[in-house]
Amino acid sequence: MTKSSTIDAAMVRALAAMAELPLAEGRESTIAPILNAWVKDANELSRKMSAAQHWTVTPATIFAHPPLPDGKA
Repeated sequence: MTKSSTIDAAMVRALAAMAELPLAEGRESTIAPILNAWVKDANELSRKMSAAQHWTVTPATIFAHPPLPDGKA
């Protein structure tokens, strides 16, 4: 999204339809400002993490599963 782009009611309806989420009539005006704030912050984080000093930063993801019934991993 460019700096001049904003999420409007029509885009909220389209996004809800693509995600197969029910959207009550009139909710677009409540949801659009929230999505605009989230996208603005997400884009800022993306710009920050794209800087050279952050290229080696990776998420610390740990995959775990519960033990098997026989106690073996």
